[in-house]
Amino acid sequence: MARAFFRWIVTGPAVACLVACGGGDVIDPTPTSTSDASPVSGTQAPVAPSTGSTLTPSTTTTPATSTPTPATAATTAPTLAASSDSERKLTVSAKASLAGGVGPLMQVLVGGVSVGTVEVKAASFTDFSFTLPVSLDPSARIDVVFANDAMVGGSDRNLYVQSVVTNGRALRPTDAGVVVDMGSGAQAHDGTNVIPGQTDILWNAALRFPALGGTASPTSSSGATTTAPTTATTTPATTTPATTAPASTSAATTAPASTPAPTTTTQAPANAVDITAFGAVCNGTFNNSTAIASAIASAKSKGVAVFIPAGVCAYGDVIRLDGVKLQGTGDASVLHALDWNREAIFMYGDGAEVRQLKLTGVKAPAREAAWEKTRITLFGAKNFVIDSVSIEGSAAAGIQTAQATNNGRITNNKIKDTLADSIHMTDRASYITLENNRIENAGDDGIAVVSYRENGGLVDHITARNNTIVNNKWGRQMSVVGGSNVLYENNHLENNLGQRACLYIAQESSYSTYGAHDVMARQNTLKNCGGASIGHGAVMVYSDGQEANTNISLIRNDVQQNGQSGIRIFSVMNTGITVDSNRVQGANPALDITSPGVLVVPYVSGSVGVLP
Repeated sequence: MARAFFRWIVTGPAVACLVACGGGDVIDPTPTSTSDASPVSGTQAPVAPSTGSTLTPSTTTTPATSTPTPATAATTAPTLAASSDSERKLTVSAKASLAGGVGPLMQVLVGGVSVGTVEVKAASFTDFSFTLPVSLDPSARIDVVFANDAMVGGSDRNLYVQSVVTNGRALRPTDAGVVVDMGSGAQAHDGTNVIPGQTDILWNAALRFPALGGTASPTSSSGATTTAPTTATTTPATTTPATTAPASTSAATTAPASTPAPTTTTQAPANAVDITAFGAVCNGTFNNSTAIASAIASAKSKGVAVFIPAGVCAYGDVIRLDGVKLQGTGDASVLHALDWNREAIFMYGDGAEVRQLKLTGVKAPAREAAWEKTRITLFGAKNFVIDSVSIEGSAAAGIQTAQATNNGRITNNKIKDTLADSIHMTDRASYITLENNRIENAGDDGIAVVSYRENGGLVDHITARNNTIVNNKWGRQMSVVGGSNVLYENNHLENNLGQRACLYIAQESSYSTYGAHDVMARQNTLKNCGGASIGHGAVMVYSDGQEANTNISLIRNDVQQNGQSGIRIFSVMNTGITVDSNRVQGANPALDITSPGVLVVPYVSGSVGVLP
């Protein structure tokens, strides 16, 4: 059921009228539209790999109408046939977020052969079933491909996969060996830009399940069932999902899937070497640098992890992990830096990990910048993980990237009292997810995406969700100062003690940064941010004039102020800016927008801010 929809193009003085006419702190409740998504009708050609495609986000305001090309992946199927009718079915549990009223096209390949394509419009997880030809082996590799990623009018089209059930087994995206291979066409199958499997497919990519083996998992899944035929065209059955995704950006969105809770290890795993076997003594004073380095060298030669036991394991020099995993028992496993000049952990290579540790150390007297003084620095690392790490203070940043670090996860960490940014994504970092981190008392930005021109390229494809950032001493809770394809969603940002913005999207000439492009901030909660003395609102978007910011969307954020400005957008070099259904309370003014051509959709109703 649709309601009336009004769009306001704001040009400077019109905003003053908008705020004044609203009659209070909540933005004037002009109606917005929502419309129910209907099941797919007609036919859809498969979306399959095609050589030469590149991963480029859509910035058009209407969905593409061209017909996807037929599959060109492997064309010869294995010959092993399943033994029963139940083994002839493959079911994918999936849901979607829409853009331009169009859902993600989900193509399924088994052994490189397409078994069907369907447009997913369900807002809750729904089963889509595909019949396998008898010539296909149901235990072969399974690829779930998403190839029509786009952002339209501030809405981001994404695919979410909960499970795949086939041959009597239930497969999960987080199972061992499952990966997301990012790219379009053949690039989604080339193994180049790969991260561990996850439910959220936020880019053109293939969710790739390895050939089956081992014990079957339970096969239960929820949602209505839709059947897709095995022919090149797919017409889903008429069963309607329990709920449907809204077509308008003003409608409430479902809570994003989150990173699984960490598990705790209390003793050295069988596939790890313990630093105490190399002479480490974890009494808080003994310098274990030599023992730690020896354990790392041994672990690398054996292809195993390094284990840090419970205790205070002091060290005096930089710890270097070249593709090696470093794991403890949780906060009981403490790495304590004896020298703040050499407190860093350097991560290099493919597959380096730091998990379940607490990082403490002698406190630095003042803020520093050298790599060795950052608690964790990633140098060109790929397929990395930093999970369940507590960082208590640092002379420089808590976690920082360098040299095009890519394809990694920074999750479930607690970071406090850093003298610089707590997490700083820079120097062409790409395809990194930051989830469920808690940041307190940052000396500068809490989570920052920064693209300096001297680095020769943009930080790209960064997703930060479900993070809590409070009590910044200076800087901003979250920022994008040059970068592209950045998604900030479901974050709680509160109390900026330096009176800076909680959310800051900008191009800064003083630091010679690039502009911000294709940035979406949605369903975030912002409380007590900014200040009149420095001119910051809770949200600030501006360009210094060196390069424009383009395609910035602020959607369904909840802004709660104590007299400070709400959303401030200025500079003629902001283009394609959308401010849609944000609730602003306690702000003066609620909106301060002087950039021309800003699209404002006032808040009317529905959920805003962090979703439960």
